[in-house]
Amino acid sequence: MMKSSRREFLALSLAAALDAYIDPRGMLAEPSAPESDYFARLKELAPGSIQPKGWLGLYLNKQAAALALSLPDVSWPFTAGYWEGEEQAESWWPWEQTAYWVDGATRCALATGDTELLQRAMERIRYTLDHPQGTFLGPKAIEEPTESYHRWPHAIFFRALTVLSDAGSLPNIPQILSSFYLSDSAQYDLPARNVVNVETMLWCYGKTGDPKMLAFAEKWWQGYVTGKPHDPADLNPAAVYGGGPINAHGVTYAEVSKLPAILHAYTGKPEYLRFALAAQQRIFDHHMLVDGVPSTTEYFRGTTSLNSHETCDITDHTWGWGYLLKATGDGVWADRIERACFNAGMGAIRKDWKGLQYFSCPNQVLSTLTSNHNVLKTGNYWMAYQPNPGRATACCGANVHRFFPNYALRMWFSRPGGGVAATLYGASSVRVRVGRARELVTIEQETAYPFEEQIQLTIRSARSVEFPLSLRIPGWCFAPQLRINQHAIKMPPVERGFITVKRRFHPGDVVTLILPMEVKLYHAPENGIAFERGPLVYSYAIDAKWSNLVIPKWTTTEYPAWEAVPAGPWNFGVTGQDPPIFTEYSVPDDPWLNPPLSLQIRSYKLKDWKLTGSTELGNAPLTPPLPGERSAATPATNLRLVPYGATELRLTIFPQVQLTDG
Repeated sequence: MMKSSRREFLALSLAAALDAYIDPRGMLAEPSAPESDYFARLKELAPGSIQPKGWLGLYLNKQAAALALSLPDVSWPFTAGYWEGEEQAESWWPWEQTAYWVDGATRCALATGDTELLQRAMERIRYTLDHPQGTFLGPKAIEEPTESYHRWPHAIFFRALTVLSDAGSLPNIPQILSSFYLSDSAQYDLPARNVVNVETMLWCYGKTGDPKMLAFAEKWWQGYVTGKPHDPADLNPAAVYGGGPINAHGVTYAEVSKLPAILHAYTGKPEYLRFALAAQQRIFDHHMLVDGVPSTTEYFRGTTSLNSHETCDITDHTWGWGYLLKATGDGVWADRIERACFNAGMGAIRKDWKGLQYFSCPNQVLSTLTSNHNVLKTGNYWMAYQPNPGRATACCGANVHRFFPNYALRMWFSRPGGGVAATLYGASSVRVRVGRARELVTIEQETAYPFEEQIQLTIRSARSVEFPLSLRIPGWCFAPQLRINQHAIKMPPVERGFITVKRRFHPGDVVTLILPMEVKLYHAPENGIAFERGPLVYSYAIDAKWSNLVIPKWTTTEYPAWEAVPAGPWNFGVTGQDPPIFTEYSVPDDPWLNPPLSLQIRSYKLKDWKLTGSTELGNAPLTPPLPGERSAATPATNLRLVPYGATELRLTIFPQVQLTDG
């Protein structure tokens, strides 16, 4: 695989990949985001400004070298020519699914500097741009506005074009996409996912300043909200402000509910933000699971130990929360993003980046082709680890490639007035212009977060420069500490989840932030108990016996379907009264394969808690619910818990044991 330095990658290799579409004058001459979303409290930096390092860089490079690069060789529909001339399909799904991969591969390439991956994604981008039909981009098969979600694939595919444009390439994309939308006869208010194109319409407005694009976006949003009360996303005002549980598809709700936050960022209208916040609050009030992602299989569900989530929801909810972070400037959204990525995200993938689950769960004792314990008549193989776990429903196999690249691209933001904000922590470096004179500085972030509490920032600049540096203080941290050049500093006040250090920084200055983490109990329904520390949830990693098989069309010898069954006991309960013992070791290069953190808990094996069977699946075993009777327990034993994201088979929510004599 070809590697290069950041500037060489962006200035040379990308130019070769894009051929005539590139504008070499735009390649990071000014490594900061355009001031386009006028009312946003945080501004995104240009892709390429941030270089992830440490374990995050390691896993992004694993992703780039493995499934992100190879998916078009492994599994249909990625092996077909969708967005590259293919016009045959029963529905819009193959274009949607392939668009997910194009966007994810593009973002992963921009985050890692992987030119081979970028060139592969560019094959479909180049074809689409080279074969317009007037102002229309994309396949003729979905050009006519006659089928449900006929413009939803465009909303996904166009994200790859916008991120490349933001990186300094594809200079005419704002005009090309504006012409596409303004000339299109399709309806964008319903079906629900068509309205997601408002995201790109507003991006076009921010780049061109064309008021027609803003009016176009607001028209479709207003039509969506007020004109169609039968909206399947359950996002009409009565439902949103009523605050009750959500009766909608998880991905659809995540994608649509973020739009008013984006509208607020471009218009400043407070009613948009109120709507967005109310829509999100319904998720947190009724559907959140311990690992940071709402229960969504495929629709929103409850919060028991067996409720699960689709991997697409990990990507799409964190993507939407990033827009809430920008619009509000409130660090709580970054708290939510990191919890979801570190726990649910890492827990849904194999650590070699060769397989993932379609559905994953805090408690999954089995991961086989027949272990899907969720209430669906199709997709029984969706809880095995596979390169494309949904097979024909291939969204998750592609959409999974977006969540860590998006995390990396949103680790740092600029603030109005020349400030910069560290929003998502992890080893990295950022190049950004700061202060009144917009002077170029590099900030090196050294940390193994979330596997350690200390974050060290070193300022690199040609001379001293005055600017405000904002640092996120997570909501779970109650006693943060701050040092500058090893001297303790009084903590500035926490405002919207951030502190701000305002001073003249000199070359080589070191800012150290310490975020002490405490072990806490998490109380789940049905008297379930889980354990968390800082942003990490802890699980018992069940010993697993693995097997694999090749399924023609869907898997290969190198990328098979993986099944895991328990090779040891798993049926443990806890009293909730015994304090866990926390242990930490030096952090290895790959802390997800060799976790340096653990909790030791006192547990009790439950004699009558066993795997359940499913008559629909030929009595195949399934992960059972928490037991109703918990008194038949063996003597206490010590159990080692590790971070949730380091596990495949796991027990995260433990039944609370009521001990009796004998």
